[in-house]
Amino acid sequence: MESTILKPRRPWLAALLSLSGCPLGQIYAGRFYRSIVLWAVGAILLPVLAFATISLPLGRIGLSILVLCMVGFPLYLTVDAYVMARRHRDDPLASYQRWWVYLLAFIAFAIANNVVAYGVRSFIAEACVVPTRAMSPTILAGDCILVDKLWCQPNRLQRYDIVVFRSAGSDSPLVVMRLIGLPGDRIEIADEKVLLNGEKYPDPHGVVDADLPSHPELTNAEPILIPPGSFFVLGDNRRLAKDSRILGPIPMADLHGKACMIYWSNERRFPAPWSTSYYETGPIRWARIGTRLD
Repeated sequence: MESTILKPRRPWLAALLSLSGCPLGQIYAGRFYRSIVLWAVGAILLPVLAFATISLPLGRIGLSILVLCMVGFPLYLTVDAYVMARRHRDDPLASYQRWWVYLLAFIAFAIANNVVAYGVRSFIAEACVVPTRAMSPTILAGDCILVDKLWCQPNRLQRYDIVVFRSAGSDSPLVVMRLIGLPGDRIEIADEKVLLNGEKYPDPHGVVDADLPSHPELTNAEPILIPPGSFFVLGDNRRLAKDSRILGPIPMADLHGKACMIYWSNERRFPAPWSTSYYETGPIRWARIGTRLD
């Protein structure tokens, strides 16, 4: 039941309330159900766009659409709230138009947004930054990648996949490496060359940087049989990667996802070529943004 209280809406205030990405300005303008519908549209839009970005070979086009929608939707909410408040400026106040209702609505929208974002990160796609050069030149230090969580299951893994995993259990940092061996494979490293099941492994991605020192524990590795429920990984930059030559086979339980796209890249310059503990930030690598990794 609406009250008879008259209080002109301020369009600028309605726009400001919706600028946060929560459709509070629509509630302020007296359009409560419109605010719910608009929030639902945004809650559906994010998973759909994330799904399309990791599932379709759209590259920079798909990434551009995702970014435009993520930026454009809050702007649409802001403009819509302004227009609604101006159009219904002199309508009587509804019973729900109280300051504490706006506060409760903001908390509810914020919690709901976090739940949707958590669901996307957990089941569809997650963003992470690669801090080291273990996968260079495929993935450079400072590349920000999208991790495919939807289509990456143990039974879908294939050689040459770039996988993201926990290096030492559930609470350990994420590591990005290239999958080389699957359960039942026999892997051996001899003079920095990979032998798979007794034969030379076609290794188009492996790089041995002659300017970096070699390490005995990385140069040669005794034959190892990959046990069930595990996989073997190597970094593309063989003299900098702490991979399965040191870690051993990685349990499938530690698999986190599969790298699918570079969505941002900032150059990192390392004064000491063999160390990543200190770096200087360089320019944005525009040409790498939108590069597919799968």
